[in-house]
Amino acid sequence: MKIKVILVEDHELTRKGILYGLKPYQEIEIMGEFEDGKQAVDFIRSNTPNVVLMDIAMPVLNGIEASKRIKAINPDIKIIMLTSIDEKETVLQAFNSGANAYAMKNITVDKLVNVIKMVLNGEVWIAPHIANYILDVLSGMAPVNEATKSSHDFNLTNREKEILALIAKGMNNKDIANKLVISLYTVKNHVKNIIQKLAVEDRTQAAILALTENIV
Repeated sequence: MKIKVILVEDHELTRKGILYGLKPYQEIEIMGEFEDGKQAVDFIRSNTPNVVLMDIAMPVLNGIEASKRIKAINPDIKIIMLTSIDEKETVLQAFNSGANAYAMKNITVDKLVNVIKMVLNGEVWIAPHIANYILDVLSGMAPVNEATKSSHDFNLTNREKEILALIAKGMNNKDIANKLVISLYTVKNHVKNIIQKLAVEDRTQAAILALTENIV
């Protein structure tokens, strides 16, 4: 079954270039292309793509606000921010709006297709140089504003915090197992416990909660 994708990008040359790059991938079906977030939201009211490739800085309705509205219509739709903006605050706003991945426009087409498949499998992906910053924040190596730190005690163990930080970095269970030198079965159990303790539905929501609430 093909992956149904829409592209939301206000610059025509960029939009056409992305579409041209995706054309050879038989598993990708482009349902539509749009110049602003409002057009995309209106389309999704009566159509259901699997993935939205979303620019952020756009006229009429920007990508952050459009993502919020799309997730309100259908939370199962995956959103990949595809942008040239790498400010850390914007990244956090993007995930808080419902984004499942944050990619820069210099990403290769092969990698973009891989990210599309990753988010469909419930993974979170962040452009590497941004992910490294966020991992620093999550692991306490960068200053955290205590005023914005979550007041909730989720009773996460040190190992669960470590795994949650790696999930937020975009690593899958196999990569986490290899990095921590533990079994895949052990990782799966920890992830299950993390999801239960955070009272979220999946690892994507767990990562977003970690990113936006500074809970680890």
